[in-house]
This record gives sequence, structure tokens and C-alpha cells, in this order.
Amino acid sequence: MEEQKEELTYEKAIAELETLVERVEEKDAPLDRIEKDIKRAMQLIAFCKTQLRGYKERFSALMDDSNEDSAEG
Repeated sequence: MEEQKEELTYEKAIAELETLVERVEEKDAPLDRIEKDIKRAMQLIAFCKTQLRGYKERFSALMDDSNEDSAEG
């Protein structure tokens, strides 16, 4: 039976980033783990940037639609 991966959301990515920062800041963190954590953090940051761009575009479109509706009324 295959394990289902939970869908990543912006909020989950931020929470995971916070955890990774804490792990990297540990005094005696193993270098191999730090490297993996940093690579994962970079993936999460890229995901968050993409999500934010998408939100910005969708919100802008909503605002444009709202302004057009107001101008017509």
C-alpha cells in the first residue's frame, strides 16, 4: 500500500520552514542534516514565492473585477 503525501500549502510550508530554522540553529546539529535541511528550506522558499505570486495575481484580478463592476453600476 502506497503512502499518500499530504498536499503542501503555504501555511504548512511556513511551519516546516520554522522547524528547519530551529533545527539548523541547534548547537551540535550534524552537518549532513544541516545540508539536507537547507536544501529542503530552499525548496519550500521557492514554493512559497510561487504561491505568493499566484495569490497576488488572483487578488489583483478580483480587485479589477470589483472595480469594473463598480464602474458599470
